[in-house]
Amino acid sequence: MNETIERVYHPYTKWEDYEAGFYDNVSSKDKQLMIDKVVEMFSSPSLTEKYMNKVINEWFHSCEQNLTNSAMNKIAYLGQGACCLYAGVPSTVTMEAWSLVPQESQTKANEIASEVLGKWKEIYKGAILQKSQDNKC
Repeated sequence: MNETIERVYHPYTKWEDYEAGFYDNVSSKDKQLMIDKVVEMFSSPSLTEKYMNKVINEWFHSCEQNLTNSAMNKIAYLGQGACCLYAGVPSTVTMEAWSLVPQESQTKANEIASEVLGKWKEIYKGAILQKSQDNKC
């Protein structure tokens, strides 16, 4: 079952991830604190799940922009977004810190992200279907 979702684009001014600092740069003194926060969050399955769910619930435009992109690593996006919401960590710092996360925690985080992505797809498809039905009236 290879369902495709139509690609959606939004101007960056609508991206919630942009507003949250997802694309920011970090000074070296703050970077280690953020790296520690990445490891901390991914070491806790409950925090990982909580913040990945916040990504799909709070970042409508950013998720639509990124999760409808067939070339996007959606699992990584959810993890990076979760770290941004958890501790204001930009995506590049999360990418750098990922190798410091224990393998067991990486595996669990990827499983959680896959589940959250599935949830987002169901919610999104439902919203698209509802919008389509509303437009028929």
